[in-house]
Amino acid sequence: MSEYRNTAYYGVGETLNEYVTKVFVNMALGLAVTTVVAIMSYISLINGGLMYQILVSSSFLPLVLVIAQFGVVIALSAGLTRFSAGTIRLLFYAYAALTGVTFSTLPLAYGVSTVFTAFMFAGVLFGSCAVIGKFTSVDMTKFRGLLMGALMALCITTLVSIFIPVLRESLLISYLGLGIFLALTAYDMQMIERYYYNVQDGMMKRNLAVYAAFQLYLDFINIFLRVLRILGSRNSRR
Repeated sequence: MSEYRNTAYYGVGETLNEYVTKVFVNMALGLAVTTVVAIMSYISLINGGLMYQILVSSSFLPLVLVIAQFGVVIALSAGLTRFSAGTIRLLFYAYAALTGVTFSTLPLAYGVSTVFTAFMFAGVLFGSCAVIGKFTSVDMTKFRGLLMGALMALCITTLVSIFIPVLRESLLISYLGLGIFLALTAYDMQMIERYYYNVQDGMMKRNLAVYAAFQLYLDFINIFLRVLRILGSRNSRR
């Protein structure tokens, strides 16, 4: 990746390692928000609390949550050049909280132990690919077109599988998705370095640190969901 280091802009008083650390702190906080909200919502569900009452009284809640998440993503992406880093971070945490609400039902579907195992396994896979992306000599950013095309194909296939039982019940999509998001993790790790060296505007660089954390957060969440589906399917066959 030396081709873009020649135009390096280091920023005042902040090294690359400090910038990467900032990204991962933001990502960790996002995961913490998701975890706390998911646990609280799950406890509310099994105890017949507010979350249970909302789910019982409104069958449209899942759709509302999905629409809200899309809205937050659009606002976050559109506001990169206009919003402050604090606002971008707030939008990120709002998305993480919404994800926590949707994840509160996962233990009901897969069991608490399976969810925990999937989370730990996803952490190992994510961490391994993040390290590979950081230290490999292969420039993953050259494969942006291929990765985006694979991601789009995955989204289309996932939508189609809703109407085709054979695809819906197959684990092929889960394995393909897992591979794609593992590659995207390495890619997004290298994009952090590109942001650090190539972006000269201070505000934009701070915003991109939060955006990079959001991208890595999405990578982890998608890896977790694919691993959970695979483990859940295997447990159901025993």
